[in-house]
Amino acid sequence: LTMQKRFKHLFFPLALAVLACGGISAEKKDIEIITSKLLEMLPEEVEIVSIEEVDINGFYEVNFKGIEPLYVTSDGNYLISGDIYSITRDGLINKSEARRDYQRKAAMSQLDREELIIFEPEDLKFNIYVFTDVDCGYCRQFHNQIDEYLELGIRVHYLAYPRAGVGSESFKKISSAWCDNDPNYSLTLLKQGKDIQTQLCSKSPVERHFKLGNAMGVQGTPSIITDDGKMIPGYLPPQDLLNILES
Repeated sequence: LTMQKRFKHLFFPLALAVLACGGISAEKKDIEIITSKLLEMLPEEVEIVSIEEVDINGFYEVNFKGIEPLYVTSDGNYLISGDIYSITRDGLINKSEARRDYQRKAAMSQLDREELIIFEPEDLKFNIYVFTDVDCGYCRQFHNQIDEYLELGIRVHYLAYPRAGVGSESFKKISSAWCDNDPNYSLTLLKQGKDIQTQLCSKSPVERHFKLGNAMGVQGTPSIITDDGKMIPGYLPPQDLLNILES
């Protein structure tokens, strides 16, 4: 289906349901206006996931598949790319980042543990989710200290993020680790710069992880996401990471 057909398919039943209830709310009207305006200018390959009202008067958040959200005025005439800050007596509060934290937390909670490579501590205190690449120097430095993170009670959930993209050599390497019978060992070998047998499999979640990372705004590896959905870009030594998790 084309983008326009997909939205007609979505909104026509919705409009009938609203009319049956006696009218269209202001919010529904705004969403229809915004949808119509976006369909006129967006490339067909850009897929809108949702349009949601936010606690900023006159604005809606538009969530796209695979790219960061944008803010749109209720009349559909203006798009805003970037963060929105609330001005308070205590200073500026990044409303956009708070929203992203919530979305990342929700996304992490829905992950299938069977699709992650997990390193478990004996005494669990914190969870982190790490988008990683096997050819990234700081990813290797992080993994070389994996025992130290575990000793501090940090459980590490690895997600694959081959920076060179889907189909690259890095993609094939990390996919081979996920397809191996002992993925933890194979990933460790790759992080040490060693070779493993190339094997691709239908169960590999690497492409899904890569797309999820893009949707979350991952721009480099390692990218660490906490249980609260906060993103920590880049490598942190074990104690420094613990200090952030405890704060």
